[in-house]
Amino acid sequence: MGVMTTNATIDSKLVRAIADEQLANNVFMIEWLVKAQQQLSLQQRLIDQQQQQISTQQQEIEKLKEERDKLKNRNSKNSSVPPSSDPLKKPSDKKKRKKGVLNVLICSMRN
Repeated sequence: MGVMTTNATIDSKLVRAIADEQLANNVFMIEWLVKAQQQLSLQQRLIDQQQQQISTQQQEIEKLKEERDKLKNRNSKNSSVPPSSDPLKKPSDKKKRKKGVLNVLICSMRN
């Protein structure tokens, strides 16, 4: 009976060692899965932030396109208006106007 007891003891120790190893492997896998989940959560937050930035940039692009179209429309409307009646196209530089008047006077004096 001594041999049977020794074999039973060895078998129970072996079973216990196998169970401990499996438990350790399970703990390791759980820790790995938790870390992987944390990484995925972080990556998802970063993706969400990037999508928000993209959405904001798309809205800004649309606003800029609308502003560009308004400017194009304004320019096309103004292009049919003679420069003398369009305040945006009138020369605002007094020197240019004076030079124009002086040239007219000089030319009229020569004739």
